[in-house]
Amino acid sequence: MAMKLSIVIPCYNEAKDIVSNANKVKDYLVENLIDHEIILVNDGSKDNTKEVIESIPGVVALSYDKNRGKGGAVKYGIEHAKGDYVIFMDADLSTDLSAVQAVLKLIPQYDFVLGSRHAKTSVIKKKQPALRVFIGWGCRKIVNMMFRLKLKDTQCGFKAIRTDIAKKIVAKQLVTNFAFDVEYIYIAKLNNISMYELGIVWQDDRTSTVSPIKSSIKFFKDLAFIKKHKKDYYFDK
Repeated sequence: MAMKLSIVIPCYNEAKDIVSNANKVKDYLVENLIDHEIILVNDGSKDNTKEVIESIPGVVALSYDKNRGKGGAVKYGIEHAKGDYVIFMDADLSTDLSAVQAVLKLIPQYDFVLGSRHAKTSVIKKKQPALRVFIGWGCRKIVNMMFRLKLKDTQCGFKAIRTDIAKKIVAKQLVTNFAFDVEYIYIAKLNNISMYELGIVWQDDRTSTVSPIKSSIKFFKDLAFIKKHKKDYYFDK
């Protein structure tokens, strides 16, 4: 049975590269005969991302004025998704698009596929700086301990979710910063959603302006918030 994919790409100050990268995604999907829609979400950018994404033919361009954070942008895209499965990915395409084909082979068996940079089959073309590697290692240990998980990577920007389940998850979503990935996974776990970690081909984006220290402090605060709100994450009967 043919699957339609909704590709959600959150965009914050991406005016410089988003046309090229969106076209790479579009070309890949067309070349591989994948039924799709591409949803670009302008997350209250300070540059002219809004105007740029609206100029790209063949995409759904969504915007709002006030920056909500990556999790807020992904949520907004999922709320507008019309495909059978939603894949969300970073605007810099740090995850190689071959992961899309891998997802198509897995989604009949799993409702939630998590891209993983640390699976045995993963290939890292360009590593992160040492500080980010160390912080990432610590975050994985803490997340697995706090939420009783056994995952190798919760923060990879590439994930796929069955759309009806994704919409239920975002209806429960409370976090809009980088910890939203953990929140999605925790909600899925609490509601017995089947998950699979997929090894990917990945390379670091050295142009990132996110502060690893400041973002980590906020991340840990959000983890405590998520844990505190466990009772709010169960799907309505």
